[in-house]
Order: sequence, then structure tokens, then C-alpha cells
Amino acid sequence: MDTRAWRSALVVTAALHAACGSSAAKQPPGTPPSPATVSVAEPGGDAQDAHFAALTRLATAPWGRRNDKDDQVHAPTPDWEHWKRVRYFGFEHFAGFRYGDDHHVVAVLLVQDVAPGAPTDSQSCLRQFEDWARPQARNYDVKFHDFGAKPSQWQDQPIVVKWVDGAVALGFSYTEFSAAWTAYPAYPDACLIYALAVPWRDHAALAKKVRDRWVNEGFPQMIPLTKTRPYRK
Repeated sequence: MDTRAWRSALVVTAALHAACGSSAAKQPPGTPPSPATVSVAEPGGDAQDAHFAALTRLATAPWGRRNDKDDQVHAPTPDWEHWKRVRYFGFEHFAGFRYGDDHHVVAVLLVQDVAPGAPTDSQSCLRQFEDWARPQARNYDVKFHDFGAKPSQWQDQPIVVKWVDGAVALGFSYTEFSAAWTAYPAYPDACLIYALAVPWRDHAALAKKVRDRWVNEGFPQMIPLTKTRPYRK
């Protein structure tokens, strides 16, 4: 097992929010949500299983992009109108996004400086990110399954995309997840990282399918809007 890959587990910590119960009326099991009930707060709408409905939307919705608050980076997201920009506690990041208040999917953008003269290719940026992420996650007993990596292309430059399935326990909750991340050589003196995690909640195959959309289609669609390192203003 590539023990390095677990260093990116910081994205998983953002997915540990427990599902919130609701007393609102629900559709019968297996019925899609009423269109009027689909919202940023709950993209699964009034479906009996809102997590399944939300992931089903992400598995098929057209790609769009969600931006940081200063509009310096556009990150690829399916069903982009129903993502909310948020801040996550516990680690430094450039922008955070969640799909629904119940965190059906969580995603983060990080911008990391590199030392003068250091390379900013995707592999080097991934190595720096994973070295940084390890102490961020050491307080969590994260269990990992198989890791994967594949070469891809972004703006005519090579990038490396990584992914993993795993589980983490926090208190009385036990969350299984699928995660993926990559690094972009977007700036001359900094690396741009995009990472996401999809909690399973009894739908492992669908969560993996959603994660794999980013691996196979989404990551190459990143658009930085500045030629130099962006900053939160």
C-alpha cells in the first residue's frame, strides 16, 4: 500500500458531519425528488433517500464550475448551481465547497507556495501536498483500501490524478468514503490542489461512480483566472 496517499486524508475530515433527520414529507421509496424541492440546502430534495438522490444528480448532471469568493479560480463541479461555498475548520485552504447542508460531497481548493527554484509540475506539487497533509490528519485513525493513480492532461500539461477508498471513525460515527485529488502546475511559484470526498452512506457503488467522474472527466476542466498565485482577499 502506498502509505503516502493517506496524507491527503484531510479532505475526509470535512465529510464527517452526521446526516440530519427531517420531519418533512418524503416521496415514496425509489421516487425521484419533486423538482421544486431540489435546493442548495438539499439537492436530494424530498426523496426518501436524499443522499442517493443527490449522488444520482451528480452522476448525470452537466459539468459547470464553482468559483472562490474573489473569482480567481473556477473549479469543475456537476450541477454547479446547487453547490455552496464554505469554510472548513482545522486546516488552511483557499476555498471550500459542499453539496448540500448534509455534505453529500465536500471539495477543497488549496494553494501552496513552493521554494524559489523548486519545480511546480503536478507530481512535485502532489508530493508537497501529501507531505503537508500528513500531520493534518494524524489525529484521525483513517483506514485506507486500494490507492489509484493515473496520468491525465490539463491545458496541454501533464497532471497526475490520485484516488482512494477508506473509512474513518470519529466518536460514535463511522464514515466510509471515496476520495480523489490532483495538483496543477498553475503558477510559477505555487501549486493549486483540488480534492474531494464522497461519503458512502450505504451507496458505495454510486459514491465511487461520482468520485470517478472527477477522475475521468472533471479534474482537467479546472480554470485558474490569474497567471500569478491567487490570494484570499
